[in-house]
Amino acid sequence: MVLLVAVGVTAAGRPAHPLLPLPAHAARELDGQVAPPVRIRIPAIGVDAPVGPLDVDAHGVLPAPASDGTTGWWRAGPEPGEQGAAVLAGHVDSQSGPAVFFHLRHLHSNAAIFVDRSDGSTAQFTVRRIERHRKDAFPTHSVYGPTPRSELRIITCGGAFDRAERRYRDNVIVVADRVR
Repeated sequence: MVLLVAVGVTAAGRPAHPLLPLPAHAARELDGQVAPPVRIRIPAIGVDAPVGPLDVDAHGVLPAPASDGTTGWWRAGPEPGEQGAAVLAGHVDSQSGPAVFFHLRHLHSNAAIFVDRSDGSTAQFTVRRIERHRKDAFPTHSVYGPTPRSELRIITCGGAFDRAERRYRDNVIVVADRVR
């Protein structure tokens, strides 16, 4: 399990990771609204899937998408490419076999993630790290909290499967930074 002190900063208030400069067109996008995501592509693990909007439920929880082969975007948060942490979620598996994010835990640092948007543009992200947290210790602020840059969080289930509860005990979270 990974413990986080704060989102993207050390206790002294300095960036916890190097911040790479964005190209001018990407910096302009951070200042305003970009088009909603429609597709996510992660070549390193063979993901090429549609993205649809997701809303939190009555308990304030972001549900997984209805379909095992699709992903969902937390539409109350930033669109991928805007300043802040855009959040995408998807299933790891189903009763019939692997789902869209089955291989997410096998991603490595610096792997490329592409998010295609409804206006035909694409935001590119690079994996910074992969975390695993118990569901009862989900790092809500680290996932949904504000960030000074354009970042992406991808969430799926992981860890051991609890047969009695019929759910995984953990969440796998990919943290990625916008590179263009």
